[in-house]
Amino acid sequence: MRKNSKYFLVLDIGTSGIKALIFTEKLDVIGRSHKEIKRFFPYPKFVEQDPYELVKISIFVIKDVIKKNRINPKDIIAIGITNQRETTILWDKKKGTPVYNAIVWEDERTEKFCESLKNKENLIRKLTGLFIIPYFSATKINWILKNVKSSEKLLKEDNLLFGTVDTWILWNITKEKVHKTDLTNASRTLVFNNKNRVWDKDLLNLFSIPEKILPKVFESQHEFGTLKKNILGIEIPIMAICGDQQSSMYAAGIEKGETKVTYGTGAFIMQSLGKKFAIEKDFFTTIIPHKNGSGYALEAKINSTGETVSRHLKNKKMLFKALDEIAAKVAQEIKKMPNKPLKITVDGGITREKYLIKQQEKILGIPVIALNLFDGTALGTAKLLKDSGF
Repeated sequence: MRKNSKYFLVLDIGTSGIKALIFTEKLDVIGRSHKEIKRFFPYPKFVEQDPYELVKISIFVIKDVIKKNRINPKDIIAIGITNQRETTILWDKKKGTPVYNAIVWEDERTEKFCESLKNKENLIRKLTGLFIIPYFSATKINWILKNVKSSEKLLKEDNLLFGTVDTWILWNITKEKVHKTDLTNASRTLVFNNKNRVWDKDLLNLFSIPEKILPKVFESQHEFGTLKKNILGIEIPIMAICGDQQSSMYAAGIEKGETKVTYGTGAFIMQSLGKKFAIEKDFFTTIIPHKNGSGYALEAKINSTGETVSRHLKNKKMLFKALDEIAAKVAQEIKKMPNKPLKITVDGGITREKYLIKQQEKILGIPVIALNLFDGTALGTAKLLKDSGF
């Protein structure tokens, strides 16, 4: 058993796997546990996950990282959660049972519905900084409400709840059954007014979503509830929640113009706007944690980079070709950004392949700096916990 130390525990719920990491107060990692999660593809353009599996594996890695590294749970100061965003779950408030599988952010079943709303895109851009595409949560919620009969009954009984993955996990691992989310996750739903920071009545009406099913929204640094005693034997406060890409932005730096790339299941490019909401052609505007609250960033994504790399791991020639293509696509997005960056900060498992960093640097003509920890999503949340003043 380790003695005389205090730690932060970060639960990192990704799209292809879930991790728990133990950080020291100096933000060094002294332990990690990882387990893969399955995705289902029942029909073309459908991408789903089992909500129960998300909970089961989250609890497993929390217990496993403590056990493997012989940590006394009493030495965990606080827990933080970072998560895949936009993925949508609706469940029965009384029974805790999901009405349908988790609809993953990659899912495109609502394409036609999005096209039917294109005449409303200017309004949506003005309020959210986002586009009407299947990526975000709103059309996924709408699909479940229209297509899953049990949701209608639960709605009439006031027993239906919605959450992104952070909210679903929080509800399941807290003694209080907390129904909350943070600004970074709310900003990716398409029904949250990112400018005024409220669930927007006009947007809710547009997508036929009742406000009563939505979680309460707080800053990323907030007291989100208490870990159930039966998980680690003691109750531990959950003091930070942050969407994975905004979390890695916080790890990279949040000053205006700071630019980061996370190479994961997709490649996510983000540039801090500071405290001011702004809309730029070709980019999403999203909320990020900032000093004393939150600010804004521009974001772009490139799909399926993780799968592309995974296919070629055993063939260096093909791997380098894939990395060249990813670096070129990332550079294209960065060159369109309003502030020309002086450097790029990068994270994600692929950054352990130094060839990618060299190639990205060569194409952009500016320094590309890898975070000390390739788990930038977890590092940002650990930093949020530390900056909360524990």
